[in-house]
Amino acid sequence: MRVWVAHNKSIPVEIMEILADDADERVRFNVATKNRLPEHLQLKLAKDSDSSVRQRIVHNKKATLQVLSILINDEDEDIRTLAKNRIDEGRYK
Repeated sequence: MRVWVAHNKSIPVEIMEILADDADERVRFNVATKNRLPEHLQLKLAKDSDSSVRQRIVHNKKATLQVLSILINDEDEDIRTLAKNRIDEGRYK
């Protein structure tokens, strides 16, 4: 059920904050896809234990420079490369 709540396009930020701490990585992944995701939640999910969640954050078109700067040091090489490319190309908010 929480996965479907996270899919909701008009999900309030207050609910995103709860779901960003969910034990299910699929729920956190869906939260990471949100364009309206505030920076404090982007930062939280950029440090997520699951690489798919961090991967989704690096692909989020609203990811901030601060978030990408964290991901440029990620343990996953693909995530590091994507973050570096986005910073180099100036594709961040």
